[in-house]
Amino acid sequence: MRMAGLAPNTDAPLLAVERRAAVLPVFTAATIVLGLLALFAVTAAGALPAAIAVPGVAEEWARPAGVVLWALVGLAGALRIVRGPSGHGVLTFHLPFIVAAMVLGGPIAGGWVALLASFDRRELGQVPWYGVLANHTGLAGAAVLGGLTAHAVTTIGIAAGLPDGLALMLVAAVAATLVFSVVSTALAAGVIVLRDGLTVRETLFVFNGAFRGTAVAETLLGWLFVVLWLAVGWWAPPLCAALVLAIWRVNEAEEERDRDELTGVLSRRAFAVRVAEAADRGRRGIEGAAYLFLDLDGFKLLNDGPRDHDIGDEVLAELGARLRRSIRVTDAAGRRGGDEFMVLFLGVGDAETAMRLAQRIQAAITAPNQTAAGEKTVGVSIGIALITPGRREFEPDLRQRADAAMYDAKQAGGGIVLGQEPAEA
Repeated sequence: MRMAGLAPNTDAPLLAVERRAAVLPVFTAATIVLGLLALFAVTAAGALPAAIAVPGVAEEWARPAGVVLWALVGLAGALRIVRGPSGHGVLTFHLPFIVAAMVLGGPIAGGWVALLASFDRRELGQVPWYGVLANHTGLAGAAVLGGLTAHAVTTIGIAAGLPDGLALMLVAAVAATLVFSVVSTALAAGVIVLRDGLTVRETLFVFNGAFRGTAVAETLLGWLFVVLWLAVGWWAPPLCAALVLAIWRVNEAEEERDRDELTGVLSRRAFAVRVAEAADRGRRGIEGAAYLFLDLDGFKLLNDGPRDHDIGDEVLAELGARLRRSIRVTDAAGRRGGDEFMVLFLGVGDAETAMRLAQRIQAAITAPNQTAAGEKTVGVSIGIALITPGRREFEPDLRQRADAAMYDAKQAGGGIVLGQEPAEA
């Protein structure tokens, strides 16, 4: 037995998203202006501390050389970002260099390194220029505040009679990182709320354990770079960074192998692994999730002609991109085969949230596609299976429930159906 969910054509959630999206340009413009003002102001008014200097370089160039070194290594790290969303944290690898620059070089170095070292190859091709600028000026502004915090902690510590050594530097690093993390996370959350129309609860879940774990690991690496720079030599941190980059290259190659070549979403096997992990967390009572099974309506009509398979592939590739844009960084989208897709929303334990997120997917899928043969439109039938915390379920059971709910939606002419939870044994 199954029960139909909320009416799939409900406009209220979509209208709320549109209203929030109208505020996004203002938020973006404010981020750009404030970030650039902060960066230019500290650059014009301040001086680089001696801690960032590279020994052996002419005195007038030693400190700028340190900033350039951190920015170049950080930029190299950011340009190899793992394609997402993978759901296991985002390995941006720019945070260690921002942290080190904030602590060693103060607000000037922190701001400029954040601006340059946070560039990411996905953004350069997928995000409008103003979105990229807002992202990176926001990080620059947060890094300026972090650098000012480090400088203030160091100054207060020396005034209080504490020795100006490694211990004081690490205290400054902790304070700077906290300020930077709070400000940059708040800016990112603001963009997510306005752009995607998420609730506060959904937005908080974007910064889940995987995200926090990655951020903590990169922060600790940044502190290690500070220690190595001060205790070993300027060459030690870049050498360590090169080794870590080489290791994460292997991880990136593995991530790529888990992706469907045509659509860019996860492969069927990789998606099943993600669902099994979510089901395990559900059985242990940690968190719920929503499993969505999608089957396109009217897609086979695109493939009837002798050359229409190319058009079908073009539509599938576009729909894969839309799916990736429609989910959060901690969620996952996969392709089962043909015109069947799957989506996993983590931290979603109630029917209302699952239906709202499914409506977002539906709106993205059913929007017209511009192809070489003109405008093409397809519908979608979606079945939902909820992973309820404390319930003993496994990946095949969830797949079967979502598939059955999708079939009910298909029989009803398309739309969204929420499958009924199984009775307790």
